[in-house]
Amino acid sequence: MIRKMCINTVVAIMLLSQTYAAAGSKPVADDIKYLARNKPDEAIKEFEKIAKRLLNQDNTETILIYKDVLVAASSTKNMPLVEQMIKLLSAPRLAPYITPYLFVVTNAIGVAYRRNGQFDEAISAYKCTFKYAFNDIDKMTVKVNLAIAYRMKQQPAISFQLLQSIDEAILNGNRKAGLLVVKGNTAVVLGKAVDAVKFFSEARNYYLKVQHKRSAERVTVNLLGAALISRKLDIFDHYRTKLAELPDNYLPDSDLAYLAWLDLMHESVVKNTMAADVISYTIQHVPKLIEYGYVEHVSQLLDSLDAGDLVPKRTVFLPPETKLKSGLASTWCQDL
Repeated sequence: MIRKMCINTVVAIMLLSQTYAAAGSKPVADDIKYLARNKPDEAIKEFEKIAKRLLNQDNTETILIYKDVLVAASSTKNMPLVEQMIKLLSAPRLAPYITPYLFVVTNAIGVAYRRNGQFDEAISAYKCTFKYAFNDIDKMTVKVNLAIAYRMKQQPAISFQLLQSIDEAILNGNRKAGLLVVKGNTAVVLGKAVDAVKFFSEARNYYLKVQHKRSAERVTVNLLGAALISRKLDIFDHYRTKLAELPDNYLPDSDLAYLAWLDLMHESVVKNTMAADVISYTIQHVPKLIEYGYVEHVSQLLDSLDAGDLVPKRTVFLPPETKLKSGLASTWCQDL
């Protein structure tokens, strides 16, 4: 399932994991933390082996494990497990230990809501997270996640305002790149694909500076989409050549599916019309691209070719099949 994440989700996870410090955690917590972000199904399996023991373990390690299993459950769309982890985290037995971790816990709840398409609940949880943000980096993380939620709620103007309020001078490396990715995605929705190309290109450069080559190549896929939307065909050709040099399985399935569609759309952009076979392929594959998180990019590119009707209206933002209960963060957010 981790291979189905679009770059938005990865950015959110990276921002969260960089903020969170697991001081004093034991190796088992470290293992689950790593697996939660890289192999979430395996993280859940490892948790199941120690779940009974944790019920009798009241300490910081228990909180860290529950929080990371919450992240893994969110990544794999295991909503019953998300609710179970939140219930365990809110147990009175852990109350003496949880205060230092309320920022990452409430933020993770917001991410779970957002991934499940429950954007109002995500926004409420993120606003609560602000109460537990005690430094500028924490505040930046919440603003970025709020911006993603507002954009996905089809309120990109609010998203853009939030992003503009972030002091980029305090950022470097991955955090700077992550912010630029979110800015690029927001620019696409606002119809500013030229700006999106600039943001994605800068993000790519920052990732390369810190030797995160895979993240750099993933954001390159978004850059290619923005290049087609803005008709920057020279930029598309330049960066597409770079991706062609990668091993076959270097990019996740979600990026490969979007990239395959962009390759087909390239000719359509050149001719400013879509051939019948491209239309047929698009109709067949758009639902999967939407599932992968590319609805906004796909919609903008098709709109630029007067083919926006190929995006089925009913699937633009499908309500989640399994809704999370409202107010999952209420134990720590009574005033919201």
